[in-house]
Amino acid sequence: MSVRGVWVISQAGVSDGGRLLFSRRFPTVEKRSRMVDGSDYVPVPNNQEFVSNLCTELGLKGKAGKFLSKRDSCLKIDQKPIFEVITSHGNLWPVLVVEQFGVLFCCIPLVEQGCSGRPPAIQIPGLSAGFTLLLGMADCLGPVSKLDEKSPKFEELSLFLSQAASFGRVRDVRVSSVTAKLLSRGTTLSKQTVQPAWKPVLHKGKNQVYFNIREQIRAVQYDNASIADQWNLYGTVTCRAELEGVLPEITLNVTHMSDAPALPLDYLLTHPCVQSAEAQGLDPDDLNRGGRAMPRRLRFTPPVDTCTVCRYAVSSLMELPIKGLYQMRMEDRVSNLEVKLQLNERVKNAFDYCELQLPFFNRGVIQTYDCSASQGTVLLSPDKRIVVWNIGSRFPPKTLEVTLTCTLRFSDPGQRSAAMFEDPFCVGQNAYAQLYFKIPDFSHSGCYVDPKSVQVSPSTKFKLTTEREYLSAEYKIWNSHGDSLMVFPPPTFPLDAS
Repeated sequence: MSVRGVWVISQAGVSDGGRLLFSRRFPTVEKRSRMVDGSDYVPVPNNQEFVSNLCTELGLKGKAGKFLSKRDSCLKIDQKPIFEVITSHGNLWPVLVVEQFGVLFCCIPLVEQGCSGRPPAIQIPGLSAGFTLLLGMADCLGPVSKLDEKSPKFEELSLFLSQAASFGRVRDVRVSSVTAKLLSRGTTLSKQTVQPAWKPVLHKGKNQVYFNIREQIRAVQYDNASIADQWNLYGTVTCRAELEGVLPEITLNVTHMSDAPALPLDYLLTHPCVQSAEAQGLDPDDLNRGGRAMPRRLRFTPPVDTCTVCRYAVSSLMELPIKGLYQMRMEDRVSNLEVKLQLNERVKNAFDYCELQLPFFNRGVIQTYDCSASQGTVLLSPDKRIVVWNIGSRFPPKTLEVTLTCTLRFSDPGQRSAAMFEDPFCVGQNAYAQLYFKIPDFSHSGCYVDPKSVQVSPSTKFKLTTEREYLSAEYKIWNSHGDSLMVFPPPTFPLDAS
């Protein structure tokens, strides 16, 4: 998995195309490409021709909208970010291009089986390696707004490539790992110990292990008997381990709180570093009888950086954390609305934040508003098109319910700015409310990392920190008196139907 060359091209301030900032070619890989392709070999042209022709292919050079049959014909197969650059010696393929921070990062991967016949992209390992290399280069340079050829950032990039892609062969593209190799004086190990390339520097200092369970919920509520509310609960388990030793191994149980409902984790996806994951759950009949979900036992060798050990979903969630009701009627330029939010009694009543936003599109700006909330504060967004209700850190302990009533008066819709985004669906009484919340030290599924189950091999003393958090990803409540965006499931028919 090698690349023939890499280029960094700036688009800023150049009307006739790009401006070359950095380039690096690898003659040894170019020689291999000549041997593999034989008579089909297309050499890489000089930088000026390559940049000019690449910008033409990307539509950055020449008149905007001008049709070029070789580039814009419908007969040409679009495989972005893979492009074909026309040169004086032939068509150069594949060329990978990634745009980050207004800068183009390009490379030409080596096709080990040769470019004759254009093998499918999925059969070219160099494409994946080249793509990760370009992203690593972007991380190395960072979000720099103004770059020029003399920037010291490109000296750092040159050093990065000397380790990340020595002689064009892509190896380790993580900036932190490459930097550790460049700054480290090396580690003295016994002859029997093999140090992996992805862990170039061993940890020295206090042993610490940090776990975080982050659950998110997406939900849409309609308050309509003919339309069922929809929700999706999913989560991640992340780990950062600072442990001495070459290959420490961590074992842990992801289990459930004793007082939480039995919600087994489904569709468990693990990181490549996970060596084993026992994924045993309960039968649905056992759940109905009040059975407990079985813990998931994971064993893995932690990478250098923070990693997502596993991802999961919970398909057996029966109740929403916050049930909402949104009723709004629009007459001329006046809107009267009412919102009710009911917290589920099984959800922890302690929030880092809990905020409801009511956006209004295609109605102009809000000239006046008269709002009454059972608790919290109500404000307008700076563009005066969103009512923001900051509910606070707790719902009332007795009722677990909060309410908001508002009367809004809008300006002439024709006075809106052209830069404002207008949702074409949200006209008349079509509107929604968006809820944002975060609950610390809580997970709706009840899962957590059992501290007593965490073991490190070889055995050593370490400080363990575990955290949980529960957040709303996208939590919409549609107006009961208007239409709402939804999709009916397709009908099912018996297999023997005639």
